[in-house]
Amino acid sequence: MSHTRVLTAGLLLLAAACSSNPTDSTPLNAAISLDAATLSADGTAEDVDVMTGMDGGVGYLSTSPLMLSGASIWMPPTGRPGMNGCNFASGSFQCPAENRGGLTVNRVVTFTPAGPYDSLLTSAIHIVASVAGDVSHGPWTATVARSRDFTITGLAGTETTRTVNGSGSENISRSRHTESGETRSYTVVGTSTVVNVVLPVRAPGVDPWPISGTVTRNLTMTRTGGATPGTPVTRIVIVTFNGTSMPAATVNGEIFTLDLSQRHGERGEHH
Repeated sequence: MSHTRVLTAGLLLLAAACSSNPTDSTPLNAAISLDAATLSADGTAEDVDVMTGMDGGVGYLSTSPLMLSGASIWMPPTGRPGMNGCNFASGSFQCPAENRGGLTVNRVVTFTPAGPYDSLLTSAIHIVASVAGDVSHGPWTATVARSRDFTITGLAGTETTRTVNGSGSENISRSRHTESGETRSYTVVGTSTVVNVVLPVRAPGVDPWPISGTVTRNLTMTRTGGATPGTPVTRIVIVTFNGTSMPAATVNGEIFTLDLSQRHGERGEHH
């Protein structure tokens, strides 16, 4: 009899847990996963922007939905980090805040070996950068605050690729996703890990998108309206680069494709 009571209590606890954490197959959870993919598309595109410039800034990849022959608008390559206006102090370049496309950018950049950038001798670049402001991409709008700590290696000599590793964090408020007349809104707190992301060296005609490597985002999303406001859910998004603007991503194991040039996500693999 005692064993029966324990078993019944366990089943009740399991049922309660399932009711408070519905499976990803429910319409609401499926929508949250899609929204996590869109958040990750914007954050990952911004990651690539920071990596591409090698100076912690943004604006090298277009932050607008403008497209030219299906390719993202990309500023002409300079072949070196753009450190104009930054003061070299304590071995690092301390850069004043900049405003680019409505985003405020702060950055500290350190070269190895220490000193000015040299295309043949500089072997690594350490970037500590923060980006904050309002963003809007089609049916998604938000206020974002992201920080990054990236190290770019493989620079010394005449190289064709560079490798990026590092981490980041983000706080997103007023994240509003509109779909079929419905609006879902969230606050989001997240962390990210960049592992062996291989970038092509910038040159005319060379696509800037990473060739390989991953960015993993761990997002805690809390709805601020709708049927279940105030209920946090977690989404783990793993982005695997493939040399195009359409890398594959999994959101809690479900397959998505991220469009980094348009900064949104869609279900399924891109062909």
